[in-house]
Amino acid sequence: MSSMIAPARPKQSPLQRWLIHPYREPIIVGLLAILIGVIGGLGAILFRGMIHLFASWFSMIPVTHSPLRALIPALGLLLVGLITHFFAKEVKGHGVPQLLESLALRGGKIRPRVAFFGIIAPAITLGAGGSVGREGPIALIGGAFGSILGQRLRLSDKYISLLLASGAAAGIAATFNAPIAGGFFGLEIILGSYAMGAIMPVFLAAVTGSTVFDAIMGNHPVLQTTPYPVIHPIALLFMIILGLLAGTLGIAYSKGLTFSEDLLERWRVPFWVKNITGGALVGVLGLLAPEVLGVGYPSIHLALGGQLAIGTILLLFVLKYVATLTTVGSGGSGGVFAPSLFLGAMLGALYGDVLRFMVPGLIPHPEIYAIAGMGAIFAAAAQAPFVSITILLEVTGDYQLTPVVMAACVTAFVVHGLLTRDSMYTVKLSRLGINILRGNEVRPTERISVQQAMEPLAAHFSSDDTLVEAYHGVNLSRDHVAVITDHRQQLQGIMTLETLRSYAESMPLTTPLSMLDFSVLPVIVQSATLEEAMRLFSLHDVTLLPVVDDRTNEVVGTLTQRDVVRAYSAYTLYSTESNAKVQQLKDYTGDVGQFVSIPLKHSSPIVESPLSEISIPKQAVIVSVKRGGEVVVPHGNTVLKPGDELLVFISPLSEVDLVLAQIHGAVLL
Repeated sequence: MSSMIAPARPKQSPLQRWLIHPYREPIIVGLLAILIGVIGGLGAILFRGMIHLFASWFSMIPVTHSPLRALIPALGLLLVGLITHFFAKEVKGHGVPQLLESLALRGGKIRPRVAFFGIIAPAITLGAGGSVGREGPIALIGGAFGSILGQRLRLSDKYISLLLASGAAAGIAATFNAPIAGGFFGLEIILGSYAMGAIMPVFLAAVTGSTVFDAIMGNHPVLQTTPYPVIHPIALLFMIILGLLAGTLGIAYSKGLTFSEDLLERWRVPFWVKNITGGALVGVLGLLAPEVLGVGYPSIHLALGGQLAIGTILLLFVLKYVATLTTVGSGGSGGVFAPSLFLGAMLGALYGDVLRFMVPGLIPHPEIYAIAGMGAIFAAAAQAPFVSITILLEVTGDYQLTPVVMAACVTAFVVHGLLTRDSMYTVKLSRLGINILRGNEVRPTERISVQQAMEPLAAHFSSDDTLVEAYHGVNLSRDHVAVITDHRQQLQGIMTLETLRSYAESMPLTTPLSMLDFSVLPVIVQSATLEEAMRLFSLHDVTLLPVVDDRTNEVVGTLTQRDVVRAYSAYTLYSTESNAKVQQLKDYTGDVGQFVSIPLKHSSPIVESPLSEISIPKQAVIVSVKRGGEVVVPHGNTVLKPGDELLVFISPLSEVDLVLAQIHGAVLL
């Protein structure tokens, strides 16, 4: 790849030099957190006012009392599509992934325009009846203000990221009147860390944001419920079962969100066609059940009060699920937190009604299952149990529910985590090769597949081949190991060069391999991770593993411990180098830049060429190569294939179109 001139090291701002002092740092960071909390609280009020404003505008359209009102969500999504297409693509979707992407790839830096359009676009979506929530946008708005403040003060990425998380926490705390849950949101979901240095500013911003909101709008629980002083002990067991159901449905929710976005991305029509089509479908669903439009708190209240019939609950659950997926997938801007609360409340209400019918004496308060279900689906889909538990207790104001809520939320969290690692906030980024790490839970060897690290089958022989053929072939191979298969490519065993040499000294060289004794080794499938391979190496005390196809069980290659080390080194080294080059390019151009996913076509001149021989523009850095749904460990010898998706960082933003044109027409060295 082309080289760049190393920029001069950026100068530290006076405030940044002050922050170096260990006694000044908590004071200054705390004051900034309070300021961001004030902005977050006021932003939540402004955002709520904007929603009401746009809702009033849309209600004045003459079709609001006829079936044509189904077109209002279409009009809203069209306006949002114009904003996200021409002005700020970051506000498309549900907000939190944009924050995580910013933290992972840009050191928490967000463009100032995101704060402005982050209020307008979701307010239009909700005002027009889109099936989304307020929390994602307000987290993005608060996070954007925190990021902008850090950038204006010329702070390092560490402090910008911390202020971003503080802003998101303040926004959530204010919109839900839940300072504890807001703080956990900033730590658990945004930062993915409970580091001591982060707890103080994040919670301080959350408390400030909630206080500012309460002082102006009043202090009222968002979903006030009837107190339940007596809860039957058997409820804990029933809550665990509810958690199992919620964990499974949480996967359906998170996967459904990604599926809907992917489905419409593959639809090759102008963006406005997708906006209008998706919005019209949401409008039709609203004609069938107006309760599914908007945030849906009135229906949640009814479910928590046990005032909905079973048929109504089922209908609302299905229609809300489809409406939310359609709104987000067709380009809407809004959160997915509130819809998950809606779905969870309906699930819990239905579950409570069924239990009351089956064991009426043990279910004095079926409504508590609606409350617990409300948090369980979010705990699963977001992989955030602390946020779910605390926000439920704060929005209902009933801390007597703590045991049952914890049982449902933690069970749902574990079920979802066992079946899939990525949450609804990280799955799309993960598929782009942007891995959101959470503390020490993810090792690089868990992110690299055997297929990426293995060597294609080289010294491969049939059991009908002779001893001399195998001996000469293995003598020229890399690992000096012969892999022996039958006529269906099924593994029979392996032989080392030393074993073949000993046989050659005592047997005729024309002896078929089928007459010899093979060593039988454990095999590993292509889709397995290097973590699993290392476990097999240790368990069986071997240095080589035959690799087989997942479906046919045919031998396709070999994996050695040396391959594992090479792949691990390439992964970590390339990641470090890429991050350094990205930061270098940002410092050099003074622009935050943009990450662009570029699919390679058969006609692309860089196809079938190794990375080391490709000259790309100096304004671009190749960050990762995605192939067949997996991120390939990139190194200089990685050969690009048709269908590969390159994740490329481009800076400055004004050069994106030029760089894309140059990459598609890149010239080999």
